Amino acid sequence: MKYVQAQFSLKYDLQVKIRRFVNEIEDFLQRYYGIPQMTPLPDEIAPEAPRIILYSKNGHSQISFSQISVDFLVNFDNDFLNDFTKTQQYIKKRVNLIIDLLKRINIKEYLFCGITYNARLNIGEQKPIEFIRPYLGKNVPEDNLYEASRNIAFVEKQKFFINQQIGTYKEFQGRQGVAPNLFELVNGVLVSEGISLVTDINNRYQYIYQNKKNSIDECSTDVDTIFSLLIEHINRWE
Repeated sequence: MKYVQAQFSLKYDLQVKIRRFVNEIEDFLQRYYGIPQMTPLPDEIAPEAPRIILYSKNGHSQISFSQISVDFLVNFDNDFLNDFTKTQQYIKKRVNLIIDLLKRINIKEYLFCGITYNARLNIGEQKPIEFIRPYLGKNVPEDNLYEASRNIAFVEKQKFFINQQIGTYKEFQGRQGVAPNLFELVNGVLVSEGISLVTDINNRYQYIYQNKKNSIDECSTDVDTIFSLLIEHINRWE
């Protein structure tokens, strides 16, 4: 299995003036991240839109702040692609950094948080459609199946949602001389296809059904639990 990408997201109460913390955020993250980029949006619109975006100096990750969330996105390569433990250690270090930063700018509670992993399964020489067909049920036509996916959701401990999607994917590369806005599949080269596994685990269930917020000091414990659940549910596909 290859671990391609992961994301950590944390939702908090509306912080209309989050953009005013840009200097504190830059100073706190300057060891790993470059100069923040600001999105010129009025405070009264689109609270979900990023106001502050920072890119890591090594080019692998970014952190963005909106009025209602902080999001950390990382793309893996080299040794990380095949080593879940390395990805876990890296993410936990960055999450702990984000938690300390939120405390610094006086965000003391959060609504819910979650981690999403995007992985690619090793299916050998088997065709992706042949691999996924047994998971689709008998009412799916046998012939001319081009792409397919299956979604499932669990609830764990009356607190966590566990969402998993398994599906086929195809990656195309445009041919030289074809303008991007005119790109069509007929002009592209299929460079990769296979089976993707997206696993998203979060504690939104608790917030929705119990209307319970969390102290920011509890976030590290929740992240540890989320990783334990990730390991359990991803390993089922090894």
